[in-house]
Amino acid sequence: MKKLLLVTVIAVFSVATLQAQTFKIGATLGLPVADASDISTFVLGIDAYYYFTDIDAFIEIGATAGFRNFFGDDIEILGQTVSVDDGQFLPIAAAGRVKIFGLLSGGLDIGYALGINDGNDGGFYVRPVVGFDIADTIELNASYESITDDGVTWGNLNVGVLFEF
Repeated sequence: MKKLLLVTVIAVFSVATLQAQTFKIGATLGLPVADASDISTFVLGIDAYYYFTDIDAFIEIGATAGFRNFFGDDIEILGQTVSVDDGQFLPIAAAGRVKIFGLLSGGLDIGYALGINDGNDGGFYVRPVVGFDIADTIELNASYESITDDGVTWGNLNVGVLFEF
């Protein structure tokens, strides 16, 4: 299943590079929520987007890939302090946005986040996003990310910046 997903994503990004109208790259900073808040302190991430549509289109459709690091916390179990390892993910998703007045945008990234660290299988990835464009080159955004597998949810509320090319 993961191999098929990876081959599909590579094919989508290969076609995207031939037809891409917009490329965005940026970073996020987040606070863990859901199950992740019990074992991690904060989240850092990077993202890259290819949009097949023009930057000023009402509807933007594309693909995204990124990296998320949930920094592990020290927790107490039966009187012993245990350091939790970082949770690391590689989200790969389809991305869609609706842009209003050329400044405000809202949309959804949906796909799969591959688990990178040991014992992490990854899971279903969804990220609703709200953004604000500054001078057609910078997007400030806020979002909620959720990576869910077998009833465990790695979630985070984050803010980020994307630079548009």
